[in-house]
Formats: sequence, C-alpha cells, structure tokens
Amino acid sequence: MDTALILAGGQSRRFGRPKSLLDIGGVPMIRRVADVMVTLAEEILVSVANAETEAALRSVVPEAAFAPDRRGGQGPIEGFRCGFEGARGDRVLVAPCDAPLLQPALFRLLLDSIGERDAAVPRFDVIDPVRAVSRRKVVLDVLASHPDVPSPSALVDQLDAVFVDPPRLRLADPDLSSFLDVNGPEDLEGVVRKIPAARD
Repeated sequence: MDTALILAGGQSRRFGRPKSLLDIGGVPMIRRVADVMVTLAEEILVSVANAETEAALRSVVPEAAFAPDRRGGQGPIEGFRCGFEGARGDRVLVAPCDAPLLQPALFRLLLDSIGERDAAVPRFDVIDPVRAVSRRKVVLDVLASHPDVPSPSALVDQLDAVFVDPPRLRLADPDLSSFLDVNGPEDLEGVVRKIPAARD
C-alpha cells in the first residue's frame, strides 16, 4: 500500500488566504494535486497547520485524512513528521499543494527508481524533497533518532536515497511543469496560462 502526503501547512501571507484553495482554471489548487495523487496511492493524507485549515479543506478533498501540525513554527519538517506518523502505506509519495501542474508520470518514475533504497528524490542544482517517494518506516526511524532535523532536505541527507536528475525527469515530464510552484501572484498568472495547454 502507498500513501500520498500532500503538504498544505504553509502560511500564505502573499495571498491573504489558504494558498491551497486558490482557483486554478476553476478548480481549487489542492484539488488539482489530489486528482493526480488519487491515481497513484490507496490513501490520501493532507498535512495542515491547524484545525482551521483542515476545516477549510475538508469539503475540497473529502477522500483525504488530515494530519495537523503538533508544533507551530517548525516549517515543512513538521508536516513530514506528522504526515509520516499518520500514514499507513509502506511508501509515502510526498507532493506540495502549490504545484497544480503536477504530472503523475513524475511519481511513476520515482516509484520505478526507488528499488530497495530509502527514497527517490528529484535533483536539480539542489534536491527537491517535497516531490519524492520515501519509505515510511525508515523516515520515522530517522526522525526518532534525529529529532532536531531542521528541514526535509536535511532529512534526505540521513537517507539512502537515489537521486533522479533532469534528463530522466524530462522523460516523464518534458517541460518540468511538475516543478512549477505558485508562490506569488506572478506564478499564479503563469500557471493559469499553461492550463489549457496542459489539458490538450
């Protein structure tokens, strides 16, 4: 069994409302991500900052279970900690809520790449640990033995990971649209322009 963990715990100060609910071509952004992940995993789990965010998202992703942060101000690593603890799958497919052009072929590539390793992680100039596949038990063991791991990237440093570089990533996602994050209004405009092309 695999679990998809969608990270939706970030505070969206630039938009003044939960970024995960931004309208992308008539569909909430997190719904676009969830629609990809439900094709890949038997369980959908959403990491959220608090009960208020969970309440706002529950009707948008009704098939999901939720993993609220226990400690505030910890950043994405808290979403990893609580999400992996709540997951039931042997492998956890991590995806950010703000990547509305995410391609399922990316995760199929990562699943094919992991083999017997602890994780399969995209790597450009730096690694991208929030679009990755990791083994739940190994990650939980690392987090238990290294409780001060500060970030998902530092977590990956503790894993026996296989890194997937751009030439292979482009075989699954030719224009790397899976890696377009909506971090501000200009990103939102750029993604919306790409939506009709993504549907063709």
